[in-house]
Amino acid sequence: MKALAIAQKSLLRISRDRSALFFTILLPFAIILIIGLSIGGFSNTHVPVGIVHNGSGPLTSDLVMRLGHRPVTLRTYTSEEKLRKDIRRGAVVAGIVVPSDYDAAVKGGKPANITFVADLAHGFPAAIRAAVQAGVSGQGAELQAARFASAQTHKPLDATLAQARRVQSIVPAIGVKTETIGANYKNRILIPSGFEYTAPANLVLFVFITSFAGSAALIESRRLGVSRRMLGTPTSAGEILGGETAGRFTVAALQGIYIVLLGVLVFRVSFGNPLAAAVLVIVFSLVATAFAMLAGSMLRTPEQAGSIGPIAGIAMGMLSGCMWPRFIMPPFMQHIGQLFPQSWAMDAFIKLISQHATIGQILPQLGVLTAFAVVLLPLAAWRFRRSIVAA
Repeated sequence: MKALAIAQKSLLRISRDRSALFFTILLPFAIILIIGLSIGGFSNTHVPVGIVHNGSGPLTSDLVMRLGHRPVTLRTYTSEEKLRKDIRRGAVVAGIVVPSDYDAAVKGGKPANITFVADLAHGFPAAIRAAVQAGVSGQGAELQAARFASAQTHKPLDATLAQARRVQSIVPAIGVKTETIGANYKNRILIPSGFEYTAPANLVLFVFITSFAGSAALIESRRLGVSRRMLGTPTSAGEILGGETAGRFTVAALQGIYIVLLGVLVFRVSFGNPLAAAVLVIVFSLVATAFAMLAGSMLRTPEQAGSIGPIAGIAMGMLSGCMWPRFIMPPFMQHIGQLFPQSWAMDAFIKLISQHATIGQILPQLGVLTAFAVVLLPLAAWRFRRSIVAA
C-alpha cells in the first residue's frame, strides 16, 4: 500500500507539471502530424504531379489517361508558369507539359516534345519519371506500329492506330519478373511510410525521452532528502523503490498507450496484432523505466537529467531508426544502433505494422528488450537503494 501511495504521489506531481504534460501529450501529437504529413501526406500510390495540356484531341486525351495511372495523380494547370511555381513550392512533386499542337504534330509525323519538370533541390522519386516515361513510351509504340501499317497499306493513320490497339489488346503482354537475391533478403523488413512509420517511431522516441527527463523528480527527492526521510518512518527502502519505479512505469506505459490510441483514432494507423502491440508497449516501458531509475540514482542534479535526457534520447533514436529507416545508414552504424533498445522496439513495431506479425514472430525483439529490463532494473534498484540508504 505504501508503494502505491508513493507511485500516486509521483503521478500527481507530474500531472501538475505543465512542461511534463506538454512533452507527454501535446508534443508527440505535433511531431507525428508534421513529420507524417512531410513524408506521407500522400501515399506511395498517389503522388501529385501537375500537367499542362492546352491542346485538344484524341491523342492528347489518351496520353493524359495513360499518365494518370498509379503512382501518379494528375493535377491540371492552365499555364506552365503556375506549374513551375507549385513545383518550387513543393505543392506537386513534378510536372508534365504537353504541347498544344501535340495531335497535329504526331499525326503529321513531326516531333512532339513532352517536357518533364522537377526541382532537383527538393528531390523527386525516380519512380515518378519512370511512370511518366512508361506512359509516353506506351503511346509511342502504338503510333510507330500504326505509322508502319499506314505506310504499307496506305490506310489513314487513325484506322491503323485503332487496329494496332485492337491487336495489342489481344496479344499477351510481356511480363517482367523481379527477383532480389542475397543472403539478407529473407530477413529484410519492409518499411512502412507516412504515419505508419512516424507513430511507432515517436512512441519509442518520446517514451524514452520523457522517462529519462522524468528522472529529474527522482533526483530532486534524493537531493532534498525526501526519500531518506521516508526511511525514518515505518517504510522500507524496498517500498520506496517499488513506489518510485511503479510511478515512472505508469507514466511511460500511459504515454505509450496514448500514442497508440492517437495513431489508431486520429492518424488511422494499424499497429497490427493488439496483444503483441500491448506486450511490446509494456516491455519497452519497463526498459524506459529502468533507464530513468538508473539516471535518477546516478545523476546529481535535475538540470542534468533535463539536458542529458533529450540529447541522449534523440541520439539513440537517430541510430535506432526513430528518425529514418536504419537500412539507409552505413552497415557499421546499423550495428551500433542495435546496441540500444529503441532499435529492437522499432524492428518489432515495423514487423507488426508491415508484416502483420504475431506475438510469436516478434519474440526475438521482445526477448532482447526483456534482457535490457532484467539487467538494468536490478542495477538501477541497487544503485537507487544505495543512494537513499547511505548516510
